[in-house]
Amino acid sequence: MTTDQHALRQVQFIQSYLQSKYYERNEIIYCSLLSMIASEHMLLIGPPGAAKSSVLDDICGYMREVVYFKWTMNNETSTDELLGPYDKARKDYGLLKRITANKLPEAHIALLDETLRATGETLNSLLTILNERSYMQEGKSLTAPLISLFGATNDYPDDDNIQALYDRFLIRIRIDYIKETANLKSLLKGGSSSIEDMGSLSISDLKKLKASTKMVEISESIIDSMVEIREELFEHNIFPSDRRLKNSLNLLRAAAVLHDRNNVLMSDLSILKYVLWIKEEDQSIVNSIIDKHLEK
Repeated sequence: MTTDQHALRQVQFIQSYLQSKYYERNEIIYCSLLSMIASEHMLLIGPPGAAKSSVLDDICGYMREVVYFKWTMNNETSTDELLGPYDKARKDYGLLKRITANKLPEAHIALLDETLRATGETLNSLLTILNERSYMQEGKSLTAPLISLFGATNDYPDDDNIQALYDRFLIRIRIDYIKETANLKSLLKGGSSSIEDMGSLSISDLKKLKASTKMVEISESIIDSMVEIREELFEHNIFPSDRRLKNSLNLLRAAAVLHDRNNVLMSDLSILKYVLWIKEEDQSIVNSIIDKHLEK
């Protein structure tokens, strides 16, 4: 496998810079970049003011050619606000054409802040564009350029009406306030790294890295470990879907590419800690089971 080294360097530069800028956010940054390389979706769960959206704002700020759609959701957010309103002139003639400029159908990367505050009807209207990267325009299905959609929420979901969308976030990761005193002091002092010498990541670069993931090998031992992990989760009444387990392979391959490897290592399975849990209380059990396999 030959990974495009320029594209890889750009991602690694962004990762290194942001991990020096943000304290105790290494996993969030790593998972965000993996999501983009793998073209998967990610949900960040945590309290207000914990830099949930700032990390993604920075990543997209260091990208060129990217169309970044960002919207704060509430219980009155409509589908039209996200996908674009219908053209009134055409609607009068029975033609349903959305005005998609600066809306989700034209975005490469999207962030829906306060995601789960929207109604189930609004959230479920996004399923097609998330799953199939397409949307309807005048009775025809058009391709959307969406790479990854990120959600941010303060709370865990408790509404059955939004479970379909919740399941589409392959990575679901908890983010908390800074815990270490030394890191908090550094934050308050305002120190950060310079980014003057860093290049920029393009959509073309991401596509090249995504193409490289198709050449990554996953050994029988990795598959065996994943099967064993699922069996142990079932014993604890944690039931990640077959689709979730299958799609997690995309993240494992992306992890290999980000580390400039052509094969998945056992250590890459750590990403499954953010994939296989369903409910909040599942996380410690999932972590324990995966850690056990990482120690083998």
